[in-house]
Amino acid sequence: MNVTLTAKDERARDVIRHAIVLVVSATLILTVLGIVMVFSATSVTSISQAVVYDNPSARFADASRQLTFGIIGLVLMPIAAAIPPSVYKWAAWPIFIAALGLQSLVLTPLAHTSRGNSNWVNLGGITVQPSEFLKLAVALWLAVIIGRKTREEMKNPRLVAVPAGIGAVAALGGVLAGRDVGTAIIFVLMIGLCFWLAGIPFKWVAVLAVVVGIVAVLLIAVEASRLNRVLDYFENLFITPDIYDPTQSEYAMWAFGTGGIGGVGLGASREKWNYLPEAHNDFIFAVIGEELGLFGCLAVILLFLVLGYGLVQIVAYHKEMWVRLFVAMIAIWLVGQAILNMMVVAGVLPVFGVPLPFISQGGSSLIACLLAIGVVLSLALRQPGVAKSFRLPRGTFQSTASLRSTP
Repeated sequence: MNVTLTAKDERARDVIRHAIVLVVSATLILTVLGIVMVFSATSVTSISQAVVYDNPSARFADASRQLTFGIIGLVLMPIAAAIPPSVYKWAAWPIFIAALGLQSLVLTPLAHTSRGNSNWVNLGGITVQPSEFLKLAVALWLAVIIGRKTREEMKNPRLVAVPAGIGAVAALGGVLAGRDVGTAIIFVLMIGLCFWLAGIPFKWVAVLAVVVGIVAVLLIAVEASRLNRVLDYFENLFITPDIYDPTQSEYAMWAFGTGGIGGVGLGASREKWNYLPEAHNDFIFAVIGEELGLFGCLAVILLFLVLGYGLVQIVAYHKEMWVRLFVAMIAIWLVGQAILNMMVVAGVLPVFGVPLPFISQGGSSLIACLLAIGVVLSLALRQPGVAKSFRLPRGTFQSTASLRSTP
């Protein structure tokens, strides 16, 4: 059925169509770059393990796993894009409850602990990070719940607290139960942005910001490792790097310094030789800086800016409120987390563990990010006229073939 579009609808259609192209292009390039950089960052340890344990298959094991996760994510992304938005609205509650249940497993013997965090779960020999999928579930559920409310209803504490506020606190508490403060910061940004865009009074925002700040200080104070990271950060602002007992941030600074403008070349990083901790994960941006130089870092930043611009365009022009809220939360998750990660690696912020989306090693993170983009595409394509604008007119291929065959 043909629907007549107004001038405003045509403008929204054109903007969102362009935004979809930007989002998909940036996502694909970042995913491919991530697989390449994981291969580079893990090559030294993988090859050394293959030699030590006489296991040739271990030479590219980490990179092969990341490639497998990337393929899975790239297959799931168009599948998620093909699902109608009505299905996502209907499934928001079941998805949220299932994600909370998965996150609760970090409190069971199935939990896997790494560097003080127990935010991973071992399921049948596969290690899963539930909080990555909980981000997507919270964004969908909260957008559907809040998207139904008017701005007047958002000024009523009871209507906001039940069930949106309770659910948001439950999700945040589940993440903190795994002692993952870095991921909790991303949840706070997502939830706060959703409430603010929906029209929550500014005085509530100020009160919540103070509460979050107090809780953050307490969480840092009660954990020695977190407190030491913050103290190291402030100490490093006023002293030169310690060449005898360097911190993780100082190794990253040396990586950037070695890379210079053009980099030392792909695969030629020195810091990944068991010097820089988490070189393949949270600090992979330092390896990019060393191997690809300033130009490589600027390219990564530009790709995330392109991704963010495309998502913001969808937020600005989509007709449905719940879609705007959802896409905004996905934007702050993917682009906001990327900015925070790069600021940590560059020494602008204290060290806290958040991966670089699409690039850091981790199957849960990569698949969840690609699934999130798939859902965004599903919602954006349902804007009037957008999906139809991507279809070629009938007879296009026949006309092209006839032109080629004409002498």
